[in-house]
Amino acid sequence: MTVRLIVLWAMPGPWPGSTEPDPDGFRDVVTAALTEERRAQAGPLHRDDIRRHTTASIAIERIARLRGTPLATISAQAISAWQAAGEAPLRVAAGFHLPGAAPGWLRALARCMPAPDRAATEYSASRLEASGHGLVLSPGPVREGVMLASPEVPDPAARVRSMLYPAAADAFLSESPTWVPFSGSPPRLASAERLWRRLAEAVRTGEPLPVGSAASHDVLAEVLRSSLDITAPPSLVRILYVDGSEAEPFPLRTARWRPMRAEGRSVRLGLMSMRHTEMDADVDGYWFRNRLVSTSRTLSETEAFCAADTIRRLAELRSAGITRVELVHTGFEPAVIGFYRGLLRWLQEADAGFSVQPMYLMGHVVPGTPWGAGKEPSGDP
Repeated sequence: MTVRLIVLWAMPGPWPGSTEPDPDGFRDVVTAALTEERRAQAGPLHRDDIRRHTTASIAIERIARLRGTPLATISAQAISAWQAAGEAPLRVAAGFHLPGAAPGWLRALARCMPAPDRAATEYSASRLEASGHGLVLSPGPVREGVMLASPEVPDPAARVRSMLYPAAADAFLSESPTWVPFSGSPPRLASAERLWRRLAEAVRTGEPLPVGSAASHDVLAEVLRSSLDITAPPSLVRILYVDGSEAEPFPLRTARWRPMRAEGRSVRLGLMSMRHTEMDADVDGYWFRNRLVSTSRTLSETEAFCAADTIRRLAELRSAGITRVELVHTGFEPAVIGFYRGLLRWLQEADAGFSVQPMYLMGHVVPGTPWGAGKEPSGDP
């Protein structure tokens, strides 16, 4: 089982009620999140309310990682177990706690913990009380500070050491993809070249590839697709999202695929609804529904949802005689990576031909490099 880590950050604020300067808007996003929580107590939230709360929560976590101090790390599984048993403190799964409530929240949590972790949690509560800081909970790829209530968390350094692919990295750097879809966009060309080098370095060192800040979604898709064409040993790259959550490593070469002419029907779809509504008349539908994807999950969990949903939908399309999809990208990196991860898994396991033609919105629609087609009959891994 993958252990999801939650880092507890001591955060100086300024919190609501403070008159201190607020250069990065922390007080405003906390106020926005609290407003939606109060609305939720009065009745079900509307879609726009949920979107506002999600946006505010992401900003709270981002600012806390920049300016906060890590106190400890706890597993999400432990929090969920206490919540299910009715033993955990109020708002146990909330993403933040105001300075007046944070020490008490930690002490209530300490009472639920095994004896060895109780003292460390009580000490963290005393530190918060003395400093007047609040608390922010944020998913993280590695532990920060002491590890509470989860003694079997894998050592992240061991994971890095086990994911070194120097031969694959050398093969990537020996090739220079032409990035044909971006020939009319010098910024995207430069971004693709930078990301290609970062990808090779991540494969060599075992460090994660940052997603969401290094390149746009279309550049990311082309770089991952180009890696499949390089003659190199099978390899994986770690994926780290801007919210601090780490996804399952992405396969850069699991099998090769020979070109194939689609014999069945074709369909043109947008990747995700509600993001480019001007496209509604030009597509047959959308692969993902925005309200099912844009929920209160970590970005890595969202990606995993999208991958699983893609595998299910591909099987449905293939059984209906559809063997080709024109997919118009609409942004949102977890949906993009989740779609192509699901496609690769399905192509590995399905004894059927299928192809996906990416289409990128760059002022006009530009075709990307196709994914998929039929499996090689030879002894390729």
